[in-house]
Amino acid sequence: MSTRSGVRRPSFDAVTAPIPFYLPVSFLVLGLVTFAALVILMIGARSPYTHANLSAGYDARYDRTQQITVGPGEPYEGVSPAGRLTGDAVSDGARLFVTKGCVTCHALEARGGVVGPAIAGSDADTVLKKVRKGPSGMPQYSPETLTDDEVAAIAAYLRSLAAPGSK
Repeated sequence: MSTRSGVRRPSFDAVTAPIPFYLPVSFLVLGLVTFAALVILMIGARSPYTHANLSAGYDARYDRTQQITVGPGEPYEGVSPAGRLTGDAVSDGARLFVTKGCVTCHALEARGGVVGPAIAGSDADTVLKKVRKGPSGMPQYSPETLTDDEVAAIAAYLRSLAAPGSK
């Protein structure tokens, strides 16, 4: 073996250090985690719950997975019973805003949440139109589910709140 200025060239008969045990184990664990993540993503992508086939009835345009309909849809009843209304439109509207589920999307004091926009300060006609039409993912409330008097009370409550950006 030749040496030049103190540097030794490796040879086939030189002893090399063994590969540390943690290296192949870490590659194996990383591979298994990656495989498991891909399997979960593939299962989730095929799940009917990740698609828009959760409609009230059969949708002929949807053909990715089998659709199942159980029966007619039930009207939305709100998150809890409204209790006895007092006759004060603003306090009744505040109670209905919570019990009919408006607070779920539009947040407390109608400041706007992750899903629904801020609606504080809205007038009664706009509220009634939006409630009956159900724009952009908002549920449509039928007159049996949310009466015109209840919508008027909710609108009175919203009108009593300061509109966003105003003081």
